[in-house]
Amino acid sequence: MNENSYIKGNVVKILFESSTGYKVGLFKVKEASGDGLKSYVNKTITFTGNFMPLNNELTYKFNGYITNHPRFGVQFAVVSYESVVPDTKDGIVMYLSSSIFKGIGPKIAKAIVDTFGEDTIEAIKTSSPILAKVKGMNEKKARELTKKILEYDKDQSLILEFNKLGFTTEECLKIVNKYKDRAPEILENNVYVLESDINFLKLDKVFLKLHDEFEIVRVNALIKYCIKALCYKSGDTLVDKETLFIEINKYFSDTLDSKVFLSCIEDLIELGEVIEVHELVTLNEFYETEANIASAVNNLINIKNNINKERIDKEIIKYEKKNSISFNDCQRDAIVGSLMNNLFIITGGPGTGKTTIIKAVVDIYESIYEDTEMSDITLLAPTGRAAKRITESVNRKASTIHKFLKWNKETKEFSVNRYNPAETKLVVIDEFSMVDIFLFNSLLDGLNSNIRLIMVGDANQLPSISPGNILGDLLEVDSIPGKYLDLIYRTKGDSYIIPFSQDIKNRNTFKELPNNYDDFKFISCPDILIKKYIEEICEKALDKDLDIEDFQVLIPMYKGENGIDNINVLMQSIFNKESKNKREITIRDVVYREGDKVIQLVNDVDNNIYNGDTGYIKRIIETKEPLIEINYNGNVVVYRKGKFDEFTHAYAISVHKSQGSEYSNVLVVIPSNMKRMLYNKLLYTAVTRAKKGLIVVGSIDSLNYAIQQSYSENRHTSLKSFF
Repeated sequence: MNENSYIKGNVVKILFESSTGYKVGLFKVKEASGDGLKSYVNKTITFTGNFMPLNNELTYKFNGYITNHPRFGVQFAVVSYESVVPDTKDGIVMYLSSSIFKGIGPKIAKAIVDTFGEDTIEAIKTSSPILAKVKGMNEKKARELTKKILEYDKDQSLILEFNKLGFTTEECLKIVNKYKDRAPEILENNVYVLESDINFLKLDKVFLKLHDEFEIVRVNALIKYCIKALCYKSGDTLVDKETLFIEINKYFSDTLDSKVFLSCIEDLIELGEVIEVHELVTLNEFYETEANIASAVNNLINIKNNINKERIDKEIIKYEKKNSISFNDCQRDAIVGSLMNNLFIITGGPGTGKTTIIKAVVDIYESIYEDTEMSDITLLAPTGRAAKRITESVNRKASTIHKFLKWNKETKEFSVNRYNPAETKLVVIDEFSMVDIFLFNSLLDGLNSNIRLIMVGDANQLPSISPGNILGDLLEVDSIPGKYLDLIYRTKGDSYIIPFSQDIKNRNTFKELPNNYDDFKFISCPDILIKKYIEEICEKALDKDLDIEDFQVLIPMYKGENGIDNINVLMQSIFNKESKNKREITIRDVVYREGDKVIQLVNDVDNNIYNGDTGYIKRIIETKEPLIEINYNGNVVVYRKGKFDEFTHAYAISVHKSQGSEYSNVLVVIPSNMKRMLYNKLLYTAVTRAKKGLIVVGSIDSLNYAIQQSYSENRHTSLKSFF
């Protein structure tokens, strides 16, 4: 953003206002500067940002930049602002006679200005004794006028104080709007109260500027922060105290007294902010989330349906004839179970017909319930690519869970919730292993208590990146109905991808691997040669005109000679060479070029793109504030400088980012020096992304090591304990 970019004028109308001070409104521009803003002078523009109360009789200067919202069009995003106090006599008269100052009309205002001239505002602020003697004034009016003008100064002083401690103006406005008169007290006593609005580590730095590092309020805050950090790092929802103690000591210059640590944990348990479960600890929000999930699941499995099994059996026979298909007993049981229960789990590996079952269940449900409308059936997936895949396979519109629940970025809440549940009757969630406890709990909150819920996934794949192991935990609860599909259909005699994945799942190690399959190749080589082989494979793919969309490299780690970052540079030089016809931009020492394959790293519901979605850089616009247009399968999203960290190259990606996606051809890289990141579920997930061709590059020792490692399979959670 150009620091000199601003618009000056008046607020015409507020269109939207949240409780935290976020506003959307119309602004009449009288003066402007920077980045083409002068073209908006004497025009009205939509503005957005965080503000104190605004008054349409005041003149404001908004500092910020132009954005182009996909739904709402051109907007001015306000980063900071100030009220422009008039500096001319006529301007001051108009200012004082506005509705802001009750009891001061044009005549009195003129009399005040005639008395003090251009020093009027300063005279009012300092409570000049002459003010009360001006014609039309009295002591009461003078006090009220001074109080009103000083109120604005007070807020500005507070914002300035917060600024000096390291808060941005936007953060200051959020704090002042939300906490009002309590803000100074919070700053003085417990700045960690602001954690829902401001990054914790930033708050910790502010606290250390004002207090000693060993103060109890800081120890308590760090205990809660470290529990959350450890859970998000490991996927656990419970933490042992020893690990927690080691983690918390990273934030102290000297070792924290263990007695103080344990005493603080006991206090937090007493307050209900920390929960102890079998010598392990967790935050109340984690514990309550798993408890809520268990309660909702128990409610659904106890609902008795009046649907007739014989009717379902007849509908299955009709469906088989109509679609020239024959279900095995296991698949038939899965269909019956899905329709007879309000909650049912379908699990199985690749090629076992999970998607086929979803389609059959949905179609048969419609046949049984003839009055079914489109909105009665909802197909969901955790990622955009997974939703797209189920849409194509089942030939019905699917959406991400976030989009279905309508995430509101201003309130940081889902609009579909327990107070506003979705009007749908049957919900199917594919790739359920990827769903974490918080997202699943939000989904259950947004559904009616008698919903029919079918969860489909492969328990041998990676669990969710965020805390929890919902699919794995629920499959271990005997009272929860479900079916494991064990018969593989999607394979041929000359195919080895699925048999290879089965060997990995069953922990079968190898002395050597077969080399007589068209769809599988293992290249055994030392780490030093991996990059050379990747280059050769990419060159061959390019020679065969293989679409980069259908060729994906998967690597466990980002750093190192054979890491994701380095291999992306190599592949960019092969698939999207430097050209005079392609604009480039350097972001964090990485060159991005028009035509580059990229991946979205965060959910952006407003633009309908989600973590893991891949696209291509369509255009780089070179202005004072550069813009990057990325095409996500027809959905073109514009990125500004502040959003450039939301995407990265996607020629090579992590296995976690690939989950929920399938690619025609996959190259899996397993270097020896990445052993600590290799384990069974990661390798299984990687190889099952391939549909037509799979190449694995690395040592057989690394392969066998990964097959035997059980990391991520035994997450510490409390969900099962509630059944």
